[in-house]
Amino acid sequence: MGFTVALVLLLLPFLGSPLMIPQAAAQDTACAQPAPVEPPRAPDSLIPLRQIATGKGMRVAVIDTGVSRHPELDQLAPGKDFVTPDEPNPLWDCDGHGTIVAGIIASTTLGVAPDAQIISIRQSSAHFRQRRDEPQDEDAPLAAGTMATLTDAIHDAVDHRAHVINISLVSCVEPALAARVDTRGLAHALRRAEESGALVIAAAGNATSTCPPGSTVYPALFPTVVAVGARADSYTMADYSLPHQRIVSAPGTAPVGLSLTGQGWSHGVAGAHGAVTPFTGTSFATPVVSGTAALLRQRYPKATPAQLREILYASADPNGGAIDPFTALTHVPPWAAERVDERPPLRVRPVTSQQSPTPQRSITVALGLVLAGLICLAGYGLRSLTTSPRQREP
Repeated sequence: MGFTVALVLLLLPFLGSPLMIPQAAAQDTACAQPAPVEPPRAPDSLIPLRQIATGKGMRVAVIDTGVSRHPELDQLAPGKDFVTPDEPNPLWDCDGHGTIVAGIIASTTLGVAPDAQIISIRQSSAHFRQRRDEPQDEDAPLAAGTMATLTDAIHDAVDHRAHVINISLVSCVEPALAARVDTRGLAHALRRAEESGALVIAAAGNATSTCPPGSTVYPALFPTVVAVGARADSYTMADYSLPHQRIVSAPGTAPVGLSLTGQGWSHGVAGAHGAVTPFTGTSFATPVVSGTAALLRQRYPKATPAQLREILYASADPNGGAIDPFTALTHVPPWAAERVDERPPLRVRPVTSQQSPTPQRSITVALGLVLAGLICLAGYGLRSLTTSPRQREP
């Protein structure tokens, strides 16, 4: 009896409290206006990388705000649209966030994996999210950008046989409320992705008023997900990048990105009086790692997600986990080295005598020629003796 009462008292704060379905969305700007910029030139650093791998044959699902059609994305395919499911258009990006992310992964000019196919799964939009926040708007679309739609989006990525799943969005929950969040569906979707061979890469999150330090951040919290933080430079993490128990990192600022208009490039979000807000955040560090993962999967087509994570963690810089695509691609893990050792040894064919006569044979041939010459001389002398005229008798 005493044990039962104690158990009830322990669970009393949670009894009658429904499980939460928290928001899961990109930390972006609603219907952003791009600030145009001249087309960039591919940096020389991409040349040695693309000589090894380009992501050819790899499918990268981008769960985001949609991806606009763009000449730089010549292998773009639609997934599902969880924002406007009644009128689906996953290849339309009002916010610009997903288009920039996709360009970092696979744009022809600047993409880490330019030959990878992008599968656009539209799960979030700041524009529609704001409309839902107005309770008086009865015509607002059904809720999207939640952990439930994120779960469905991961399943859709698996259904499209994605090799890599990029999630540049977060679901932030206060630690005190984390116990009320039902993560079973999300955990199942991530487990299905792992079993299908898809590696999930997710943003660590930006510190904001709605996602303060100490927040529980999904899906980056899960052990099978590679959490990606943002770096301010080569040596320091960005001050807005939320920490995680195990994390890798990449540059948090994209100097330029694909324009959501479907043409050209932009160097930020245009504001009032000519102000430009640069593309900054863990959202834009994440696709650098996703593109790297696509290259690794191309190089090691039979590698499991766990083995790809091993390469990323082992090749990352010890100070902050900085990921360099070329370093990761040229890192040889122990299991790959063993496969090399198992290959049959090379067989070296002996050089034939016709190709390179030996000194011994040369001597033999020379002696044979000398002997033949002596025989000829001897025969000539003998012939001379037998054919000379006889002297007359007196």
